[in-house]
Amino acid sequence: LDCKLSLVSAPAGFGKTTLLSEWVSRCDRPVIWISLDESDNDLNRFLAYLIKGLEQVASDIVEGRIDVLNSAHPFSQESLLTDLINDLSDVPDPFLIVLDDYHVIRDRDIHKAVTFLLENQPPGMHLVIASRADPPWPMARLRSRCEMTELRTADLRFTESESASFLNEVMELGLSTDAVVDLDTRTEGWIAGLQLAALSMRGRGDSRSFIHSFAGSHRFVLDYLMEEVLNQQPEDIQSFLLKTSILNRLTEPLCDAITGGDESRDMMYELDQANMFLIALDDERRWYRYHHLFADLLRSRLEQDYPDQVPELHRLASAWFESEALIEEAIYHAFKARDMEHAADLVENHAMSVISQSKARTLLNWIEALPDPIIRQRPMLCAYLGWSLYWTGQRERVEECLIHAEQSLQDPGHKISDSNRSLIEGYLAAIRAYLAITDEDIFRVIEMSQQALKNLPEDNYMRGIAAIALGVTYWGLGDVQRSQEAFQQAVEICWNGGYQNLALTASCYVGIQQEKQGQLHNAFHTYSEALDNGTRSGNTWIPLGCFPAERLGNVWREWNELDKATRYVDEGLKRCEQLGHPDILADGYISKIRLQISSGDRDGAGETLLKLDRLAEQATLDPWATTWADECRIMLWLQDGNLAEAWRWVETSRIEMDSELSYMHDLHHMNLVRILIAQGEKDQQALQQAQEWLSRLREAARDAGWVLEEIKIRILQALAFAAQQDEENALESLAQALVLAEPAGYVRLFLDEGDAMQALLRKANAAGISGGYSG
Repeated sequence: LDCKLSLVSAPAGFGKTTLLSEWVSRCDRPVIWISLDESDNDLNRFLAYLIKGLEQVASDIVEGRIDVLNSAHPFSQESLLTDLINDLSDVPDPFLIVLDDYHVIRDRDIHKAVTFLLENQPPGMHLVIASRADPPWPMARLRSRCEMTELRTADLRFTESESASFLNEVMELGLSTDAVVDLDTRTEGWIAGLQLAALSMRGRGDSRSFIHSFAGSHRFVLDYLMEEVLNQQPEDIQSFLLKTSILNRLTEPLCDAITGGDESRDMMYELDQANMFLIALDDERRWYRYHHLFADLLRSRLEQDYPDQVPELHRLASAWFESEALIEEAIYHAFKARDMEHAADLVENHAMSVISQSKARTLLNWIEALPDPIIRQRPMLCAYLGWSLYWTGQRERVEECLIHAEQSLQDPGHKISDSNRSLIEGYLAAIRAYLAITDEDIFRVIEMSQQALKNLPEDNYMRGIAAIALGVTYWGLGDVQRSQEAFQQAVEICWNGGYQNLALTASCYVGIQQEKQGQLHNAFHTYSEALDNGTRSGNTWIPLGCFPAERLGNVWREWNELDKATRYVDEGLKRCEQLGHPDILADGYISKIRLQISSGDRDGAGETLLKLDRLAEQATLDPWATTWADECRIMLWLQDGNLAEAWRWVETSRIEMDSELSYMHDLHHMNLVRILIAQGEKDQQALQQAQEWLSRLREAARDAGWVLEEIKIRILQALAFAAQQDEENALESLAQALVLAEPAGYVRLFLDEGDAMQALLRKANAAGISGGYSG
C-alpha cells in the first residue's frame, strides 16, 4: 500500500479474485471493487462504473458526471479525469480501487484513462489490478520508480501444504500425504486444476488411481477433468450448463427462456452450492456469470457436440433481451445466431436511440458487420450508415451511402409506404444539409434543410438538426430574424421530442441572435430559462446546461457585474470541459478570455487562449467562434504593444483586403480594421483604409440587423477618428455607439477598448454626451 499500484497477474484459475477478496475484507480502507467483462470495452460505461463506485468515498462525486457520460455529445476524457482527480485529492482517508479481470479490456481509450489516473493519482488512492495478462502500460517506468507491487504465478501457485489444506479441509477428500504431493506436482499448484480434480474425485472409491491416470499440460488436464465433472452431473444439469454457456451473464427468467423450462432457479441454486464455477454479479444474487475458463470450455463442448443448437440458443437469448429492452445484448446474440435479417431489424429500429446516447461508433460497427446486400436493401440503414460515418469523421464516404439509400427507395421490389419514404428522404436531406455546412455551400444547406423540415415529423430528432442547420445558414446570410426563427423552431421541435440537450443548444443560438440585435435583456431571459431547464432539482445538470451558464456569465460581464460573471462562466466552463463538445467548449473558453480581459488578468487570458488554440488543432471550430477568438488574441497583442505579432496574424489569416464581407465569419474584417487603427499611430494611410472598411462594415451590419456589431464598428470608428486627431467626429461616432448601447446596458464593450476609449468617454461626459453611460 506504500506504492501506487498492486498488480496481480497470472493465468486463469490461480485464485487472483479469491486472494484479493480475502485481502480487502481484512483491509481497513474503503474499497471500490469493479468486476469487468467483455461488454465493458466502452469508455463511457467503464467511467460510469468507476464514478458510481467512488461515491462511497466522495458523496458528491457523481454530480453532473454521469449525465456527461450519458449525453449525446462527445466529452473530453482528460478534462473529466483531471476534474475527478482534483475532487478525489480532497478525500481525507485512503481508499482502494480494485479492477478485477482487467485482461478483458481491449479498448485503448480505457487503457489511456486508467494510465492517466495512475500517473496523476491522488495521494489517498491505491489501485489494484487483477489480470491474466499485464496491462499495456509503462510497466518498466513504474518498476524503476518502485511504484508497483507485483504478484505473479509463482507467488499464487499453491504449495504442498496449501494444496493439502484445500483438498482435505475444504473439499473433504481425506487424501494421503503422497496423494496430495502427487496431485500438487501434476497440477503444478494450479488452483483451478486442483478444484476440478477435487470435484471429479468426489464419490470415487479409488482416488489414487484417478490421480495417476491423468497427465499433461494444464489445457489437456482441464479438458479431461471437464469431461469427468460434466459426466458426473445429472443429464438435466449437463444440459442446463451447456445451453446457458452462450450467455455472458445469467438470470433466472433468461435461463428459462434459453432452456425452455421453469427450473432455472433451482438449477442455479444447486450450481452455486456445489461451487460449480458460478459467480454472483450482485448482492441480491439475481445475476450470475460462469467462471470465464469454465464458460469457454462449456461453449467448446456445445459447439463440438450440438453445433446445430447454437444458433437457436442465441436466437432465444436475443428475443429475451429484446423483450426486456436490453437492445445491445439482443443485437449481440442476433449476430451470434447468424440471423442477419433480425440483427438488421434491431439495428434499424434502435439506431436513433444509440445515436442520442453518443454511440455513433457502436452503430457504425453494427451496420458494417451486416452483409452489404442487406444494407443496400434497407434505405434507412443506408441513411444511418451515412450519419454514423459523418459523426465519426469519415465524411468522404457519406454521399455514397445516401446514393445507395436513394437507389433502394427507387427499387420497385421494395414496398415502402409513403410515410416511410417521406421520413427517409427527410433523413437524407438533413444529412446532406450538414455536409453542405462543411462545404460552406449556404444555398445547398437551405435547400436540404427546408426539404428535411418538410418531410420529417414534428418531434423527430433529425428535424431539430435540420432546423439548427437552417438557423446557421441564415446567420451566414446575415438574416438575423430568420436565423432566430429557425433556431426557435429547433427549440420547440427538440422539447416536444424530448431531446433536452439539443433543445438547450438551440436556445443558446436563439440568445446569440438576440444579442446580435442588441436585445441583451431578452438574451439574458433566454439563457436564464435555458439554464433552469438545464438543471434538475437545482443541482443536477443536463450535460449541455454548461452552454447557457457560460453565455449568461458573458451577459453579466457586459453589464460589468464581474463577480456574477465569474460565478457563471467558471461553472459553465468547468462543465463544458467535462462535456468536451468542441464548439461549446470553444464558446466557454472565449467567455472566459473576455472575462479575464475585463478583469485585467492578462496572464490568465493568455493561458486560456492557449487551451483554445490546442482545441482548434484537434477540431474544426465554428467560423464565428474562430473570429471571436481572433478578436481576443488581437486585443491582447495590442494591449501589450505587440503590433508585429498582429501583422503576422494578418499574413497567415485568410482575410484579404479586397475579399467580400462574410456573415458566416461574423464580419471578421473588423479584426483586420482593429490592427489598421493600431498601425495608424505611425501610418495615416492605414487609418484612412480603416475608415473605408468601417463604412462598408457598418452598412453590412445595418443590413443584417446586427446592432451589436454596429456598436462595435462605431466604437472602432471613434478610435480611428481620435487617432486622426479628429475629435469632433470621434465624439459623434462615440455618441452614436452609446445611443445604440444604452437600451441593452452595454458597458464592457467600451471599457475593454483601453485607455484611448476611456479618454474619449471622459471627453464625451464633459460634453454632456452619455447615451445613458455614466462611468
